[in-house]
Amino acid sequence: MTNILLLGNANKNVVISKSLLISAIAIGIMYALRVFFNTDLYISDVGGIGAFASVVGTLYGILVVFILFEVWTEFNKTSQLIDKEAIGLERLFRLASYFRDNVSTKMEKAIVDYAKLVIKSKFRDLAVGQRNSEISKSFRKIAKVIHDIKFTGTHDSIIFEQIVTHYGDLHEIRTERMSQSLIRLPALLKVFLYVSSLMILFVFIITPFSNMYYGFVITGVMAFIIILVIQVVEDLDNPFQGYWTLTPEPFSRTLRNIEEAYNFHL
Repeated sequence: MTNILLLGNANKNVVISKSLLISAIAIGIMYALRVFFNTDLYISDVGGIGAFASVVGTLYGILVVFILFEVWTEFNKTSQLIDKEAIGLERLFRLASYFRDNVSTKMEKAIVDYAKLVIKSKFRDLAVGQRNSEISKSFRKIAKVIHDIKFTGTHDSIIFEQIVTHYGDLHEIRTERMSQSLIRLPALLKVFLYVSSLMILFVFIITPFSNMYYGFVITGVMAFIIILVIQVVEDLDNPFQGYWTLTPEPFSRTLRNIEEAYNFHL
């Protein structure tokens, strides 16, 4: 999926830095509790705390796997629909080139204008859960050109039928892509993830490890993993902003193919 902007070195450092910072804070809180509240006194309760952590940890693991699978599936589906729409535009352009010159020119211009607007938008509106009315109007212009086509002869009628069918398919793909782009995890599910994450981290912080340094390592690692999971979920849930983002690159590729294959001046 070439329309995915991969995590760059700078962004990698930001993600890791955030996770390390939270890990350090968790270790600091654990040390403060151990020093000021004498959590060593509760070492005899480690068995009960461990049983509680085991149950909650199992439920948390199932929840995290489910959420990660869900956001990754939605992310991939959105990426595939973007690719399909861009490919569909190029096919529609190819069909339009078989029409008479004046019709071909109008169709080709409408298709190229639409692709340019999508590229220019960089999906900023979808990132905030909104549709771009200007882009929608541009897409409807293609339909208007098709509606106004008047033809004579068997050749044009066959091409017209193909164009109408293909535009209908393209419209369905675009509608699905728009709907898919606006899907987000339910707010309640996110809250559940955050609360569960805090609960798991809190259990490790208050656990009175007999070896203090061993406890620091375990707590730091758990905090790092939990914060990393939350960042991945947040990022994949909105595919148009964050560290891994979907871009209009397939539309740019379509325009490059049109320019090279059909000598169309962009």
